[in-house]
Amino acid sequence: MIRLLLIRLASTCVLLLAISIAGFALLRLLPGDFAEILLMSQMDGTLPSEEAVARFSAEHGFDAPLPLQYLRWLGRLLTGDFGVSMVTGAPVLDDLELRVGASLKLALAALGLALVISLPVGALCAAFPGSTLDRALAAFAVVGMSIPNFWYALLLALFFALTLGWLPSTGHGTAAHIVLPAIAIATSISGILARYVRGCLLEELSQPYVRTARSKGLSQPRVLLGHAAPNILPAVLTLTGMQLARIFDGMIIVETLFGWPGIGRMMVEALLARDYAVIQACFLVVAGGYAVVNLAVDYAIALYDPRVREMV
Repeated sequence: MIRLLLIRLASTCVLLLAISIAGFALLRLLPGDFAEILLMSQMDGTLPSEEAVARFSAEHGFDAPLPLQYLRWLGRLLTGDFGVSMVTGAPVLDDLELRVGASLKLALAALGLALVISLPVGALCAAFPGSTLDRALAAFAVVGMSIPNFWYALLLALFFALTLGWLPSTGHGTAAHIVLPAIAIATSISGILARYVRGCLLEELSQPYVRTARSKGLSQPRVLLGHAAPNILPAVLTLTGMQLARIFDGMIIVETLFGWPGIGRMMVEALLARDYAVIQACFLVVAGGYAVVNLAVDYAIALYDPRVREMV
């Protein structure tokens, strides 16, 4: 297990280094003078003079070669310095800590809700394959996968906030504020998880050990939950980790529509304001989050399944 952890930690560090290089280079290789674009964003779009651009480049080190700029940025990053926002003048890390906490709270709520919906739905479909219930739940899953997050968000806000007045449509601070954003994100991934759980359970129910369990007189719920369900846990964990990418895609839109102060909304605001220090920090934090989640999922599967440990 220690060897597995060290191998994955090393590969994660290499991956984050490659992502940081790609993100740093892409922002600076965009069309136009990088220093001039940043200076224009501070001057409300006014075109600066060449002398002002040259002075700004020298002050911030943009006149140095690109590899040297990256090494300087990486050195500051390793000390916990994510830079300073070009818009607010405040350290990026201060705002980032608050935004990451809010996004993490929303992501966990959405993922928990998606699992609460998808696991029972997938199990019911597998227990009664081909039935009316199975077809109805399959239609629900297809609808959940097909409709984009922003449409869910608009419908939920229109119905529960504007029509019924039960829940707030924007803001944060109370448990009621997280309900609509979490539902909007969870609905889009619960269909995928439900169909996957159904397929995995049906495959397990066709295995010889299940027929043996049934021949012993075990009931269908006991066979399903006690024998088949534990064997699909590694596959479900893997897919759940992969769905975090879809959760983040949803958070970019949903956080903006519902006014949730997360990292997705922070990235949108930074893109609109051309605040490249914030964009770079958000890009790296999101990539790091994916890497950490994948590492945690692989380690959890290895702890659960002895066959994985033997392969390492």
